[in-house]
Amino acid sequence: MRHKATLAAGAVMTSGVLLLTACSGSAAPTEEVPPEEVSGTVTFWPYPLGQIQDPSWWEPHIEKFNEEYPDVEIDLQMQAFSGREESLVTAVSGGTEPDVVYFNPDFIPRYAEEDLLLPLDDLRDDWDKFHGSSLEAMTYDGTLYGSPQLVIVGTPFCNVKVLENAGVECPTTWDELREIAPAVKEAGHYVTNYYGSVTLNGTFYPYLWQAGGEVLNEDMTEAAFNGPEGVKALEFIKEMADNGWIPREEIATLPPFEQSEAGRENVAYGGGGTILSHRNILGEDAVITADPMSDEETVLSGSVGGWSIFNTTDAPDAAKAWVRYLADVEFLDEFLPASGYYSPRTDTAPLYTDDPQLAEGEKHLQYVRTGVQHPKAREIIDLIKPHIQRVLLEGADPQEALDAAAEEVNRIL
Repeated sequence: MRHKATLAAGAVMTSGVLLLTACSGSAAPTEEVPPEEVSGTVTFWPYPLGQIQDPSWWEPHIEKFNEEYPDVEIDLQMQAFSGREESLVTAVSGGTEPDVVYFNPDFIPRYAEEDLLLPLDDLRDDWDKFHGSSLEAMTYDGTLYGSPQLVIVGTPFCNVKVLENAGVECPTTWDELREIAPAVKEAGHYVTNYYGSVTLNGTFYPYLWQAGGEVLNEDMTEAAFNGPEGVKALEFIKEMADNGWIPREEIATLPPFEQSEAGRENVAYGGGGTILSHRNILGEDAVITADPMSDEETVLSGSVGGWSIFNTTDAPDAAKAWVRYLADVEFLDEFLPASGYYSPRTDTAPLYTDDPQLAEGEKHLQYVRTGVQHPKAREIIDLIKPHIQRVLLEGADPQEALDAAAEEVNRIL
């Protein structure tokens, strides 16, 4: 009988943060079981991943998996990213949560903290073949709770037309960005953009990390983003806003890409997102790649995606076998080029050998940072964002704004 995971007593969903607990004990990790002894149904929740949008893509791979595990049924239920958290909360509350689900790093601490996930440290014997950063992103409190599947790299790039109009080169440091900004503005363009309404993982945090700062202190018990490094980062963004070097309206709203200043070829430098989305609209020749942005540190925004297993599964061995298969070299060599992402492993085939722009991102995996590994990571973001908005749109003092945000964050920590 399937165990049921429920909302903890008195739990609420605030700003996308879930407090969940399991009603029953969790299955412990086991050694790999011979395929002939593994059976059961695995409910599998993937999402559209890069260029893989249709569930039919998975069918031949499930068939191949079944050649080794004939008694395992993979019940593929493609999910939508829209309303993702709400759908998962509803499923968990009703006892219909999947066995295997796609998680990004900030999901791991929330569900692991409430003892809902199977530890995966013993899932494979070749974790040493994975990039340390990909494993770290799927780890919480010293335990691995996600099997890395892909790495997202926000490859920096510049718009060729804007550079030519302004007579400047693509920047790779804050000083270079500041240096070219007046000429770019004089040519009628923006030097970069700041999408203030989206997650800070790809907006404020990269500037904070590049300045040498951290969001929380080392033991994650107190805010650290209001230190000198955070103030320096926010003052730099405010300088760009005050001088009209970034689109003011996009600080508060996120337009469809085609309607954004970047989509209208009006922005010189893009430091986040994926280069594919820009190429698909503007054309491959419209952009050139750049080295990662740096100030005190060199940091790229990015993320890791992977598979976690709910410990309420009735078929833990089957779920583990499927998750193992998804991170094998043979599968990744097909999945990664089809999806447009980068490898969490060090021993997969070279990617994008016929596409130098995409290949460029693979060189910079070491600089990728994914966010804050804390159960309240998203709530922390939601508390900080309004204070940054006050600085950029209302002229509030950066130090005072970050101190006010820190007080709120410390209360929930």
